[in-house]
Amino acid sequence: MGGYKDKKRNHGKKQNHMNELINEIKKSNSLKEVFVPEKYALPNGWADKTAKSLRKNAMNSSQLRKIFTQLKTIEDKIDKNRTDKLTNEQMNEILLIMPQIAYAKGRNLVPGDFYNLMKVCITPKKIKDKEDYKSFVSFYTSVIAYAKL
Repeated sequence: MGGYKDKKRNHGKKQNHMNELINEIKKSNSLKEVFVPEKYALPNGWADKTAKSLRKNAMNSSQLRKIFTQLKTIEDKIDKNRTDKLTNEQMNEILLIMPQIAYAKGRNLVPGDFYNLMKVCITPKKIKDKEDYKSFVSFYTSVIAYAKL
């Protein structure tokens, strides 16, 4: 009883959740379509399931916080925009988070699932305006909260 098959089955569930979320993001036109609070904020929603996946992979919480700090710093700048548009400088700051996540993945500080999720989120195709970015940050904030549970 138990053993390899159960572990494989449980691993598949985790994979299914992450793949399901990644596919949902890929199908959408922007992040604000996917990251709606009723889909991610409640227990067993996207954020809770993502946090559980990260805990199972023993992701270092300091890595989550490091990225979160950058996301919030950028969000503070974006909040000052008079329009819903992101400036080129703001978009560049957002996009430059990906190489840092790639570096952390290369050092085995973040799991592949997390890297793949961030890779589909942090692109100009998904973050088109202020609302998309704020939706992403709200989702990420919820993941951190559930990770502490």
